[in-house]
Amino acid sequence: MRICKAAALLVLILAISLLAACSESPMELASGTYVGEYSKLVGEDVKDRTPFSLILNADGTGLHSRDGSEFEVSWSLKGEDVTVRETFLGLSIDYTGTLKDGRLDLFNGDPGKASTAEYVYRKK
Repeated sequence: MRICKAAALLVLILAISLLAACSESPMELASGTYVGEYSKLVGEDVKDRTPFSLILNADGTGLHSRDGSEFEVSWSLKGEDVTVRETFLGLSIDYTGTLKDGRLDLFNGDPGKASTAEYVYRKK
C-alpha cells in the first residue's frame, strides 16, 4: 500500500511539474502588439491621437512605430513595471511605466515633470 501511495504522489508531482513547465512566462503573456490610444505631455490635457504602436516580443526585443519612423526596442517586465529602451543610430530613450489589464502606460522621463511625454497603449 505504501508503494502505491508513493507512486501516486510521484505521478502527481511529475504532472504538476509538466504543467508548470508548459505555462507561459510573464514576458510571453505580455508580448504582443500594443496600439497607441494617445500621447501627451504630462503637464497638458491635449491628447495627440496620431497613430503609433509598439510590438513587444517574448525575447525582450521589439519595435516602436511613432512619428513616421520605426525604432528597435529592448524591454523587461517586473510585476506590472515595464522598462523599454528605444535605440536609433546609437542614441537611446528610456521609458518606464506600467502594464495592467492590457493597458500599457509609458513615460519617456520623470512622470512628475510637465515636459515628460506619456504614451498610452492597448493590447491588440
